[in-house]
Amino acid sequence: MKDIIYIQAGPLANHIGTHFWNTQQCYFSYDESEEVLVDHDISFREGLSPGGEATYRPRVLIIDRKANFGALSRDSGLYGDEADEAEADLATWAGDVDEVRQPSIPSSAYQKQLDEEVEEDPADARARTEHQELETPVIHAREVRYWSDFSRVYYMPRSLHQLPDVMDFEHSDEDWSEGKTMFERYESDHSLLDDSFRLFVEECDAFQGISLTADSTSFGPFTVALLASLRDEYPRIPILCFPILGGLNPGEASTGDLRKTRRVLNDARLLHALAELEVTNVPLQNPSTWSRGLWSEDIDVHTDSVFETSAILSAHIESNTLPLRLKNDSIYLPALCSQLNVYGNTPYAELSGILPAVDSSTVLEQKRRNFTLLRDDSVVKTPSDAWLFRRDVTRGLRSTNNDAERSMMYNGALPIVSFAAPIEYPLPTSFPYFFNAPHLNDRSRRTSRGILTQARTVPIVSSLGLRKDGLPKLLGRYASFIDNCARYKVDWQSLGIEQDEARELGADIWTTVDNFGAISETEDEMGEDEER
Repeated sequence: MKDIIYIQAGPLANHIGTHFWNTQQCYFSYDESEEVLVDHDISFREGLSPGGEATYRPRVLIIDRKANFGALSRDSGLYGDEADEAEADLATWAGDVDEVRQPSIPSSAYQKQLDEEVEEDPADARARTEHQELETPVIHAREVRYWSDFSRVYYMPRSLHQLPDVMDFEHSDEDWSEGKTMFERYESDHSLLDDSFRLFVEECDAFQGISLTADSTSFGPFTVALLASLRDEYPRIPILCFPILGGLNPGEASTGDLRKTRRVLNDARLLHALAELEVTNVPLQNPSTWSRGLWSEDIDVHTDSVFETSAILSAHIESNTLPLRLKNDSIYLPALCSQLNVYGNTPYAELSGILPAVDSSTVLEQKRRNFTLLRDDSVVKTPSDAWLFRRDVTRGLRSTNNDAERSMMYNGALPIVSFAAPIEYPLPTSFPYFFNAPHLNDRSRRTSRGILTQARTVPIVSSLGLRKDGLPKLLGRYASFIDNCARYKVDWQSLGIEQDEARELGADIWTTVDNFGAISETEDEMGEDEER
């Protein structure tokens, strides 16, 4: 049991995924004397290029609107070129042709630099000193237009799936039934699962499961339809999903605003559907809801930059799932999903962590941010907060932080699993350098051209767990919102859901909250909120 297939759906999910794959590239070693810590076969498939050269390409399906791919073509510059194929098609046509071509999107400056490195003569590359290599400029947030602008890897043609664009005035992404129809139509035309996914499965030595990241707003119902089809064929395969919610607080959204009501309902429908499909579900709040605080003291992050916020989410997702990909001391995806579903009927977890983890033990845990919970609940205020369970992965904690690491292991009603990874989190040149912690800046170097280079690695603590006052409270807010919609007699038809279906949805979510054994705490806290 070894191979994992990854799925990314939506622009934010693909920003996160691009950072993830750039990080995986950092683990490749071309020095035979260097120990290889990561088993690349788990996430990559080995093949041959048209020229007969061995290639390693991510085992991933990348799904997005065509406009969001930027300059990235389906052939990714490795297996041919779309323009060349178009010329070949024209050459076989004997009739008159009126040709209209949409202007191609130019590559980013960062991509052009990567292309120059690829084209560099190997002898010249070996002759370059480490000092010269450090002079490679770092990409800046203002330069990023698309997630492909900072991608450092090549993909298989079958990995890239471009859905038709929608007009700015259309809101089809918010229509639940239209989103499911969009999957059915695309599957019928392009065989996303029958061809692309199945080929990846057939290439696996031992297929162990799926890791999926998806935007709720643009690809929520599409994702549900996709997973339902997968479940028909692979009913027992474990699936770990990171759904990115729509950015609205169900406790504050007005039932009088049709679009906002639909978005909150779609989030609730997505979370409920994933649980029904027996998917291990780690919801993420949209970075548009983030606010700065103690957690961001050591990073100068622009919360309105998708490039920067997605890097933070990716670092925590990549770090906590790193044991899935290690050569030694690894864990299988079925075991991880089982650990997260502690009670057997609550397949949910929260993502939290500390980046960078450079402080003393007395303040380290205070900088933990929970990326699953809403703004008011996202900062873990004290180490004594009640965790039902937690699974920590620490990378590069200094010896002065040993006390903090030990305290994280024994906090809560259930034992906390703690894993110390053998490597810090790597920072490729595509990662935004927004760190301002003195400890990290001590690692920086100034080159002959005056460029201050970034540290190459960073310590991090990343956790998957569940707080008694965390996800149960969030789910309770969704159920309460649905109850309020019924109370104020909203127009269910305009929301794309039948009244009976909505009531059943709310009742099922309340049952899930009940399953957490935290219904009384949830009701008490909601009552206090209403009194205020």
